[in-house]
Amino acid sequence: KAKAVESAKNYILGNWAGIMESVRAKDKSLQCSAEGHVSHIYSDRMSSRPLGWSRTGADKMARLRIYRQNKRDILELVRYQKKELPLAAGAEEVIYSATQMLAAERRNKNRLGKLADMPVYSIPYPQIKKIAALKNHIWGL
Repeated sequence: KAKAVESAKNYILGNWAGIMESVRAKDKSLQCSAEGHVSHIYSDRMSSRPLGWSRTGADKMARLRIYRQNKRDILELVRYQKKELPLAAGAEEVIYSATQMLAAERRNKNRLGKLADMPVYSIPYPQIKKIAALKNHIWGL
């Protein structure tokens, strides 16, 4: 129960600036779609031209399609996301000491084992082409 409360607290604090911005927004009307309508919009993109979607990517694509279907301006959304919003109370930036950082690195190394020492590779060219095609497709929505 304590984890659920802590999770809810973190969610609210993490989104507090956005919540307050939407409350202060000029356009007070809330727009929504019925569940069937949302399902239709969602399935139109996700199944007619299927790609390999991660859970996060599928969620974001669905939200973006619904946002567009509700006749909201996607470019305005992008501009809004680039705005620097003030942090909510309790979510101030934390500065860690070098000792704390080294301890965290040791914990991660213990947790990850051999994976911690694996080199990081750059993205291969075919993967870059896929990413570029996806970005171009999103801008074409």
